[in-house]
Amino acid sequence: MKINKILFIATLLVTFASNAQIDKGNWMMGGTAGFGSYKTIAGGSSSESSTSLGIAPNIGYFFIDKLAIGTAGQFTYHFPKKDGTRTISSNNIAPFIRYYFLQKEKEINIFSEVRYEIMRMNHSDYKADTFLIKAGTVFFVNSSVGIEVALNYSTQKTTQNFDNRGIFLNVGFQIHLERE
Repeated sequence: MKINKILFIATLLVTFASNAQIDKGNWMMGGTAGFGSYKTIAGGSSSESSTSLGIAPNIGYFFIDKLAIGTAGQFTYHFPKKDGTRTISSNNIAPFIRYYFLQKEKEINIFSEVRYEIMRMNHSDYKADTFLIKAGTVFFVNSSVGIEVALNYSTQKTTQNFDNRGIFLNVGFQIHLERE
C-alpha cells in the first residue's frame, strides 16, 4: 500500500511538472527516424517509385515562445530496386522553422515544420534541393522529453533534370533544455 501511495504522488508530480519547455530562450535537440515512399518524375510523367529509410538529428533554438529555428541533418538509405540498381545513400543539411500550435503547458501538442534541404549523394555529382513540410503531434513524457509522430511531404529538384515527390512517416524524440 505504501508503494502505491508513493507511485501515485510521483505520478502527480510528473504530471504537474510537465510543461512543454517551448519557451523563448530554450533549446531543443533530438531527431527522427523515417520510412517512406517517393516517386521520380522525369519529363512530366511518372517513371519509377522507390522506398527509403532515414534518420535526421536536429537542434533548434526558441526565439519566441512556441517558435524554434534550427538545423537538421539527414542520412538516408534508398533500398535497391528489383532490377538490381545499386544501393544509394545520401546526406542532407537542412535549416528549419518549427511552430507549436497549442498552449505551451499542454502535454500533447501539434506542430508544423518547414525545411529547405540541400542533398548530396554518395555515388555521383548528383545534387538536389528539397522543400519539406512536416505536420505532427508531440507527446511530452515529462518537462524535457517529447515523443513525436509526423507526416512529411517533400518535393525535390535535381541536377539530373528530374523531380522527386514523396510522403514519409517519421517517429522521433526531442529533448528540451530549459534556460537557467
